Amino acid sequence: MTTQIPIELLNDAFNVFRDASRKLEQQYSLLETRIEELNAEIAEKNRAIERTRRLAAMGEMAARIAHEIRNPLGSMAIFATLLERELTDEPDKAKLAEHISKGIKTLDNLLSNMLLFAGAPEAKLKPVDLKDIVDDAILLAGDRGKAGVEIRAAYRGQKRIMADPNLIRQLFLNLIINALDAVEEEGRIAISADTGTEDNSVVIRVSDNGRGIPREQVERVFDPFFSTKERGTGLGLAIVSAVVDAHTGRLDVESEPGRGTTFTISLPAGREYLA
Repeated sequence: MTTQIPIELLNDAFNVFRDASRKLEQQYSLLETRIEELNAEIAEKNRAIERTRRLAAMGEMAARIAHEIRNPLGSMAIFATLLERELTDEPDKAKLAEHISKGIKTLDNLLSNMLLFAGAPEAKLKPVDLKDIVDDAILLAGDRGKAGVEIRAAYRGQKRIMADPNLIRQLFLNLIINALDAVEEEGRIAISADTGTEDNSVVIRVSDNGRGIPREQVERVFDPFFSTKERGTGLGLAIVSAVVDAHTGRLDVESEPGRGTTFTISLPAGREYLA
């Protein structure tokens, strides 16, 4: 006797099988898509690792070259200074020697930035006088060929703080050079340092009345090798950011095209920080 399976039961079984097959197909499709995404992520990470490896090798090479260049550059700076003194009675020739000195300072700052960029800076804290640091930075920056530029510095609270003197000097130097490049002749640059804040932090501001930064570029100014200047290396502000990070501080920028830029730096300064 043959038992006949009801057609409804067969249809239900077929529908269940079809639904299960459809779900399996969907899961397989999702799995394929996910595998493709993972492969793309792995490929991108491999490319990033290779870029990092190449940058590390380039950084090591740049650091070695910078050290080799710095030794003869130091001798050139000494000789240029002596030459300026010897030519005090010949102002035209003394002016040429002054140009040599300015060029040497520019190269030395570039080498300093390269060395800092090649190795992540580590802050070695000691008592430093902010006024002395700022004065040194202004002297090293020169006037960048901008006649009549006014640079004013103001201090509130204690001038001595705990910081890395070399890193803080490079920070101010880069910010002042950046401001000098932004202003025209007769421009104004204001530097302030405030250790009298309610949270005992050190707040440093460097402002200028220069051309400002386009709004779409403000977020990129601290990226390495990004520059709004035709001949800029894009390292100056990247080093500023690295120095602030080394001091576990905070860095902000406000800019309005045609009216100027202000960089604000906040460094932690609890009892153990202030000197």
